[in-house]
Amino acid sequence: MTTTSAPTALENLLRRALLAFDARALHTGGEAGAHTALFLGGLAADILPAMDVSTGQTQEELAEAYRCLSLAGENPLRQSCAERESMVNIAVHALARALVRRNQGSAPSEDEVHELLSSLWTPSLLAWSQLFPEHLDGASPPCACGALGTRPILAPDDAKLRASPR
Repeated sequence: MTTTSAPTALENLLRRALLAFDARALHTGGEAGAHTALFLGGLAADILPAMDVSTGQTQEELAEAYRCLSLAGENPLRQSCAERESMVNIAVHALARALVRRNQGSAPSEDEVHELLSSLWTPSLLAWSQLFPEHLDGASPPCACGALGTRPILAPDDAKLRASPR
């Protein structure tokens, strides 16, 4: 029998940041946008205890993640969705570097960081459902950039395939 250990605080922080990125949450508005802002603010606040017990480069990476998530959530500079999404991406990479550094005890390569992030990727529909309550599935107006800020919809052919008896 194989047992897995409980996720650590860093792993949970990284997973939550990835959900926001994978769900395309920075493209939401209205009530869903408010939910995104609260989620990112809470995530940023949850980084502070990890920063307090970290040192050196890991602490700097966590501070970078904190700054980026705070700015993306609060958006005091009125940045575009793409700029905010880039900030979440920077935070995700900083958290991944901190996690790999903690696990290996040395500075991670970019390949190691990308390998970790690839292994944790969540399809948009699943990420959305894990981040947003069901009543927000259609609650966001379209994003100005053209991206959907709502629960991703299955393509018509996929929906027909899933509905047809086998």
